[in-house]
Amino acid sequence: MKSINVVVTSAGGIVAQGIIKSLKFHNKYAKIRRYEYNILATDISYEAAGLYRAHKFSLIPKPTSKEYLKSVVDLCNRNTIQVLFIGSDVELPILCKNKEYIEDKTGAVIITSQPHVVEMCRDKYKTNEFLEENDLNSIPTCLYNEIDDFLKDHKFPVVVKPREGFGSKLFQVVNSIDELEFATKAITQIGWKPMIQKYLQGDSNEYTTGLTLGKDKNQIMSTITLKKILKHGQTYKAFIGKYPKVTKVCNQIAKKLKTFGPLNIQSRIDVDNNQVKIIEINPRFSASGPMRTVAGVNEPDIMVRNVLFNEDVKPQDHKSLVCFRYWNETYIDKEKYDRTMIQKGSVKTLNSSIVDYF
Repeated sequence: MKSINVVVTSAGGIVAQGIIKSLKFHNKYAKIRRYEYNILATDISYEAAGLYRAHKFSLIPKPTSKEYLKSVVDLCNRNTIQVLFIGSDVELPILCKNKEYIEDKTGAVIITSQPHVVEMCRDKYKTNEFLEENDLNSIPTCLYNEIDDFLKDHKFPVVVKPREGFGSKLFQVVNSIDELEFATKAITQIGWKPMIQKYLQGDSNEYTTGLTLGKDKNQIMSTITLKKILKHGQTYKAFIGKYPKVTKVCNQIAKKLKTFGPLNIQSRIDVDNNQVKIIEINPRFSASGPMRTVAGVNEPDIMVRNVLFNEDVKPQDHKSLVCFRYWNETYIDKEKYDRTMIQKGSVKTLNSSIVDYF
């Protein structure tokens, strides 16, 4: 069977681990298997669980290092990598900006959107401006210096969050001016910029939509929406079904962006007018990707079919499922782990094991 050599970066994070899960799911469960994935995982530390769930791994420098790009190029060339998946928000802008350079040097395809899309989506205020300008379900938003006028139309509680960053870091729902001042100060103290938004009530009204967009004419190859319940910023309960109102809005956004690759769109229903409102757009795979894979939409595999085999993938139906997440462990023999850390060489193999508790 033909092997496809892929790299998944930042294997210590939940996004990268989700990509690895989806690729290995294909290897084990795909009904039609013309190929299988040979997965090489990377991270900056040996203490990254995803390294030991891939087929082999390599440590690379931090993305801020001068040696980072060279290490990526060398790794791809030495291992005949065909596709590179980006597993973290930190690496995303760097690899996106240098996509053509790396592809020219290695022949590997980097799965990422265009630089201007990544730049806009990483700034939540600019993202909201794009949505507002295109009449695409934006949330009432202001900057800190506009708060007086904003509060004339929108009462507490309001949301304070950084324009930069990712996940739920420094996200706060505030109920007074004093709380707002404290929240904005916490953001500015680390060098980020705060923004304020209308608070959309109802934690049970939040959705995450995953889309894949093809390389030709940016066609939508898949769309699948999960209704989610969050814990510590991550989806820990999900209801995979049909949510046509949410899906319709997300498809409109994807078409307007005219981009390529995976998109993850977070949204809520505004109970004041029953409209879908967009919280943020992430031009990458989602941490909830494995849930979509099990439901029948394997987003990393769809992207490979498109970029390597020029397949014009069409949206498919999917199962309706309920998913409950829980903590799990993976184990490595301590002596083997210690030996691996002192071995020379860039690519190593050390698999971990999972116990089937229940």
